[in-house]
Amino acid sequence: MTRVLSVVHGNTFGGPHNRNSIVAPILQRKYGIQTTVLVPREPGNAVERLRSHGIDVVEVPVARLRARLNPRLHWQLVRGFPATIDAIKGVLVKQKIDLVQINGVSNPHAAMAARQLGVPIVWQILDTFPPIWFRALMMPYVTRTAGAVMSTGRRVAGAHPGALALSDKLIYFHPPVDVERFTFSAEQRVRARQELGLGPDDEVVGNVSNLNPQKGHRTFIRAAARLKQTRPNVKFVILGGRYETHKAYIEGLFEEARSLGFQLGSDLIVRDPKLNVAELSMAFDVFWMTPEPNSEGIPTAIEEAMSLGLPVVASDVGSIAEIVHHGVTGFVTAPRDTIAIGDFTLPLLLDADQRRRLGAAAASFAREHFRMEVCAERHADAYALALGRQQNWQELSQAV
Repeated sequence: MTRVLSVVHGNTFGGPHNRNSIVAPILQRKYGIQTTVLVPREPGNAVERLRSHGIDVVEVPVARLRARLNPRLHWQLVRGFPATIDAIKGVLVKQKIDLVQINGVSNPHAAMAARQLGVPIVWQILDTFPPIWFRALMMPYVTRTAGAVMSTGRRVAGAHPGALALSDKLIYFHPPVDVERFTFSAEQRVRARQELGLGPDDEVVGNVSNLNPQKGHRTFIRAAARLKQTRPNVKFVILGGRYETHKAYIEGLFEEARSLGFQLGSDLIVRDPKLNVAELSMAFDVFWMTPEPNSEGIPTAIEEAMSLGLPVVASDVGSIAEIVHHGVTGFVTAPRDTIAIGDFTLPLLLDADQRRRLGAAAASFAREHFRMEVCAERHADAYALALGRQQNWQELSQAV
């Protein structure tokens, strides 16, 4: 049995938590790898969600970097650094951890704890959110301490100085999708539209993302307003959780939407999908993802939409263009380009055959590349590399 501690520096359920909840059971069943997820002891819903999937979770006080200018927060980071390292070391010893996986390169606490105890490390590069100067500062430490580095795509890796030079130590992966669950159903589409208050013949453009500035909902709303000038009856849906930490941002979004003529709850519907993302997303005809520059890696929500057979119109951020193939599975635009978003979407609304053709190509690509087992295999490869094992993933599997 190999024991892995996967460290996620946030307690709001998002991409890294989702990936761990999906991959961990496969790793245990197929490779004999037991995963424990460590999250900060702070308000949030990640612990409950992870444990609902049967994932072992530990919470420790983590003084971590935050994308804010408040000097008090950064002083807390410096002051709490030694205690955080000691707390993580305590978990490593108590849980008899064989390997540490660090989800993101912004916080080195777990790496320092692992290094002090001689525990191998797998770093994961997940997005391009940290500023380039910070990535340049962190990457020498990452490359020096990593037994393996995993990246959500080549472009994300290339945005981190020194990552591409790792060669065989660099393993690319796509966030996992339960493609059986994210399979289109005409019957569920009817139910989803009824639940969202949409008519059976409505044209619907949708998005799935938690309501925070990184996700670029202002671009979504502004592009929607432009598209409505040409297609006044189209409906727009945002499925995303709301959190008190982003209250001002959310209020500003709704204020701008009203100023652009939207009726909230009618032609712009914002709903927390909770655990029903797959079911509610079937109401969509076209999927939009409009993140801010220097934000995403590969959003799982895009992969899920593709698996459902939805054509995607997305901003060219992170490694998105590596899965949304322009003119084949959807269209890619420059970030914040509200004109191009509408221009690429309008033909999809007007031409059902084109919509179906791109959606079918998206679903085919998803089933080949986004399956849970493929992502678990990439993790097993990285773990074997970091642990100095020579066997490939088939041999690891046979050893269980």
